[in-house]
Amino acid sequence: MNLEQEWQNLSTEFNSKAEKIDITKISIDEKSHTLLQDLLFKLKWKLRWIRIIDIPILVMAFIAKGDLRFLLLFVFITYETFRALGVIKFKKIKTAVDYNSNTKQVLIDNYNAIKEILKGESIYGYIFLPLAGPTGLLAYKLYVHQSFEKIIGLPGFLPQILILTLVGIPFIFIAKKMNDSIFVKPLNDLKNKITELS
Repeated sequence: MNLEQEWQNLSTEFNSKAEKIDITKISIDEKSHTLLQDLLFKLKWKLRWIRIIDIPILVMAFIAKGDLRFLLLFVFITYETFRALGVIKFKKIKTAVDYNSNTKQVLIDNYNAIKEILKGESIYGYIFLPLAGPTGLLAYKLYVHQSFEKIIGLPGFLPQILILTLVGIPFIFIAKKMNDSIFVKPLNDLKNKITELS
């Protein structure tokens, strides 16, 4: 067996395969990775902000007295539930090399997972942004009067709740605009990269 000849054959085979590598696809992969990292960074901060908001609520729940404690615990559990759903979807996003899937499929899966997280957050916003004002009013009234039973009978309480609910509706559109300004462009760029790989 001629080792020198085998080495030359292996070297020739390696060089011929190296020449066949499509450099444009490597650059697309690098750009896709950068876009994905940018989106992941923004999503991580969204999930962190939920925790930053709800930890003080939990602390206040332990300090509060009467029925206010139950309201604050309910708000905390609601925030944490939606955050947990987001984290579960976030963990589906692949950042490591997957040798069982091609690049395009990994990017499609990641794109869909990010869209699902943002859709879940939008649903949360549609439900809870209009309720933020009434919840704040309810918390204040419970702080003053200590029980649900006392505040339900207060004059003008239900009309105030209705007005604050209506005032909260425009905040849905403001929150959507803020989300779009952060996520729409990088998501569109990622979609374009997927199209380039087709």
